[in-house]
Amino acid sequence: MKKIKVLIVEEYEGIIQIFRRLLRTAPEIEIVWEARSELEAMVALELFQPDIILINSPSSWRQATKRWKEFKMQAPESRLLALTIPENPNQARQAKALGVTFLQKEEMVRTLVPTIRFLVEHAQQAQTSSF
Repeated sequence: MKKIKVLIVEEYEGIIQIFRRLLRTAPEIEIVWEARSELEAMVALELFQPDIILINSPSSWRQATKRWKEFKMQAPESRLLALTIPENPNQARQAKALGVTFLQKEEMVRTLVPTIRFLVEHAQQAQTSSF
């Protein structure tokens, strides 16, 4: 069984610990790196080519979309999973165009691992059907 590679992008250790605890409940998920800055994340993207980039809520929507674009340019095959919710339809369209999947923080404990599994399975099915 191929491991699902996850890159965590978060500056706060407490939130990283929560992600770590939740992800370690799934033996098929491997945390390849815990980036505490955008620069560190860009290096980790190049080195590890993760399946999933797990990102906490950024301080502003503009900052988030800029970061997501940079991540997608660096690792186009990686799926973005963000713990934030668009506040309006325009934000939702922007995020959808960048391939961002959202998870509500309140639901994270219950849905983080199943969402990661779904995203990876969906990406694999899309690759298989394109051959």
